[in-house]
Amino acid sequence: MGRVEESLAALVAGFRPEAARGVQAVFELELSGDGGGKWHLKVGDGKCELGSGPAQDPNATISMSAEDWGRLMGRELDVEQAFSEGRIRVTGSLYLAMQLGEMFGF
Repeated sequence: MGRVEESLAALVAGFRPEAARGVQAVFELELSGDGGGKWHLKVGDGKCELGSGPAQDPNATISMSAEDWGRLMGRELDVEQAFSEGRIRVTGSLYLAMQLGEMFGF
């Protein structure tokens, strides 16, 4: 398992179902550069499932470099600052994407 997969597994392990109450959504994560790829998170019914590859009809797609993902997961990069600098891009529901921090504690 690579570093990105390990961080995604840790992310799912830290899922906060109480913060996702009422959320039914699919998120796609597109990471560019070394170690990059596509993964998706399906949130609903108090659960979170991780899948590899692109999502079918995601509610929100989050795009960034694999390097910035690692920094974000290591708490070395502030998500709001990275978004305002254009290092994180969101297509689809920005509202749902903004809830990820609460659901996963970052």
